[in-house]
Formats: sequence, structure tokens, C-alpha cells
Amino acid sequence: MTASSSSQRGVPANGWDARLYWLWIWYNSIAFVTVLTIGFLLVLLGSDVLHLTLASRHVLVALVIATLGAVLFGGVLGALQWLVVRERVPVPRRRWIVANIGPALLAWLLVIMPAVINAQNSQEEASTAYLLAASQALALGPLLGLSQSLVLREFTSRWAWWIGANLLSWLVVNAVIFLLSRLVGGLNVITGNGSIAEVYLSLIATTPLTGRMLLWVLAPSALAGSEQPQPRESTR
Repeated sequence: MTASSSSQRGVPANGWDARLYWLWIWYNSIAFVTVLTIGFLLVLLGSDVLHLTLASRHVLVALVIATLGAVLFGGVLGALQWLVVRERVPVPRRRWIVANIGPALLAWLLVIMPAVINAQNSQEEASTAYLLAASQALALGPLLGLSQSLVLREFTSRWAWWIGANLLSWLVVNAVIFLLSRLVGGLNVITGNGSIAEVYLSLIATTPLTGRMLLWVLAPSALAGSEQPQPRESTR
């Protein structure tokens, strides 16, 4: 807690910090690339190696793969995001990671695994199904913001704004992608016909806005007990 409190000294009222802003973008980019790449391998494992179908005997295997994918998402993304969040507020790492796992599990159970299994049943490419499912799972971004905001609620009065920030970032990115897909024929990430790189870029494109909003949400003036750091100035 002392590290988070002392880091508030010298922070402007709007919460801006260029170092934390770029760290947020960098860490999220690393997490998205890592998660999607390993997730893609899990999908290949489930379809090409384990040959998942809708048969009841494969339901448990699908659940295991979905759980592994969700834990991977929450573990990697949550741990890297926490490195930035902890510099403003003393959020327990485990709570932040768990807040990421819940929405990720929903994405894997409701979107990704059904798409992969259906592709396997219809003899389609699992990679195509994964691209489509991953692009559809982008819509769960606001749900991730909701889950994280519940963790931030005890630390900042602006916690509800974090829900709006995630919703706005996902809406803006998807709107831009849709418009670009109309202008550029090769950009088909929304329909699942694009490349895995386009899915990466779609996820990474949300981070500049969420990064700026995070710094504002966790600005010193919004934090619980923000008056406390002032007496510390006399001890320096």
C-alpha cells in the first residue's frame, strides 16, 4: 500500500502519466498476442488432435480446454495489467486476475468452443472458426470492464466510468473496423475471414483509450483517502 500511496505524489489531477500509459498499451499488447497464439494452439489441439465433436463424451474435454483458455487469458492479461494498476491502487493481484478469468470463461464457453466444435462437425477449418469466434468474443470486452470495475469500486469513486471506458473503446474500434472493411476489401476480421494479425490489431487498438481512461479513473483526486498523502510531504 505504501508504494501505491507514495506513487500519487506529483501525479496531475487528471491522472496522466506517460510511462504508465505506454506500459498499459505494451503489457496489453503482449498479453493479447500471447493469449490468442496459445489459444489458437489449444483450438488446434481440440479439433485436429482430440477431434472434438458434439458427442457427449467430448463435452468434458471441451470444458477443460475452455477452462484452460480462460485461465490463460485471466492469468496473462490480468497479471500484466496488474503491474500498471498496482502503481496507483493496492489491488490484490489475485482479485484482479480472477476478475479477468470470469468474462474469458464466458467467451470460451459461449463463443469460441461452440464455433470450433461446429466447424469440426461440418468439416470446416478450425482456424477459420477460431478467427470468427475470436472476433465475436471482442464484444465481451465491456463485460471484462464490468468485472474489473467491481474490484476498483473500493479504491476509486470513478469505478463506474471504467465500465463506460471499456464499452466505448470496443464500440469505437468495432465501428472503425466496420468502416475500414467497407473501404478495404481485405479487412474482414468482423466476418472471420481476415487474418490472425487483424484480430491481434483489433484487440490492441482498444488499449490507447482504455489506458487513458484508467489513469483518469485512478487519478489521486478520485481515490479513497486521497487526502492522506499530503502530510507525507513534510517527511521528505
